[in-house]
Order: sequence, then structure tokens, then C-alpha cells
Amino acid sequence: MELYITPFSPPCWSVLLLGRQLNLKINTKSLDLDKEEHLKEDFIKINPEHTVPTLVDGDLILSESRAILSYLMDAYAKENHPLYPRAAKARALIQHRLNFDLGTLYSRFFVYCSPMWNDKATSTEAQRDRLCEALGFLETYLSRSRYAVGDHLTIADFSLVASVSAIDVCYVKLEKYPKVVAWYERCKKELLGYRKLWLVNSRASGSF
Repeated sequence: MELYITPFSPPCWSVLLLGRQLNLKINTKSLDLDKEEHLKEDFIKINPEHTVPTLVDGDLILSESRAILSYLMDAYAKENHPLYPRAAKARALIQHRLNFDLGTLYSRFFVYCSPMWNDKATSTEAQRDRLCEALGFLETYLSRSRYAVGDHLTIADFSLVASVSAIDVCYVKLEKYPKVVAWYERCKKELLGYRKLWLVNSRASGSF
């Protein structure tokens, strides 16, 4: 398998963390977005949306980190693995949390924090309020269970912890969300390679 990434991308982190957790052999190919390597013809032929992460596994080309997480579990984990159990209700909740991350938490993080990476743009209080509202939603979900879905790790936690890790360094105080903080600390201890990945990507990105 080949995985196209950029070091400062939280969605890329989630896939790398799951790969470590499942002990998968994944050849990473880092793209420098500042040099517009993601816009080069060779990569656009692979992924016309020119987004990362992008997974190439034989004849399968798959982008969008949350789809990649689900695929890796179906293709390479044992059947009914606790990270992605087959029970319909459990999977429905996992998919909800993944979509909540995609459409709400990570989306609002990106809208609020991305102007900080551009000297000509500024974030607004309204954008910050919407991000804090999303953290409040996550706080509510985590008041129902120790992890994003139930009382053990699932792939929903891999996606959400990558987003929260990025939010954590984006001048947003997490202390207002004690359930989020407690879950975040648990995930940092339980996700294999989390601290190493964080340190490597922090140095590489200059932002995280």
C-alpha cells in the first residue's frame, strides 16, 4: 500500500495511527503543499481532487481519511474487530461520529484555524463560537461513554483525536470540556505511536 500524505494534516494522522495500531505495512509518500506537489500531473492522475490522504492499494485508489479508516478495517483487520465491530447499531454510531468529525468538528476547526496560516487573513469570533459549539457536541457524546462510541476505542476515536490534537494547538482552551480532556488523555496513551507521530509532525509542519 502507498499513502500520500502531508505532515501537517490531521486526517493523515488518523490513517497513520490506525496503520500503526493494526501493524500494517504502508509506504508513505509526503507531498509538499507549499511547493504545490499535490497539483502535479502525476498526482492528479491518481486523485483528481488532489487531496490527502490518498491511499493506493493495488487497483484501489481511495481518498478521504474516514473512508480509508473503514476500508483498512474491512480489508486488513480480523472480522468483528473491536475497533470496527459488525453490529449494525455500533457501526451506525461509528459512522455518525466519523461524519460528525468530517462535517462539523474538523470542518469548523479548519474554517477557524486556517486563516491563522495566512498573514493576510484573520479568524472571526463567530467562527470560534461555531468551533466551540462543535466541541460542546463532542462533550455531550463523551458524557454517554468513555470513548466516541462505547467503552473501548473504535476508528471514530482515531479520526476525532486527530482533529482535537490540531484544535489543542489552535488557541482554543479545552478545559471547558472536561469529558473531552479526559478522553483525549486516554487516547494519547492508548493509540500506538501517538506521541512519536505528534513530535515528528510538529517539527515537520511548524504549526502543530
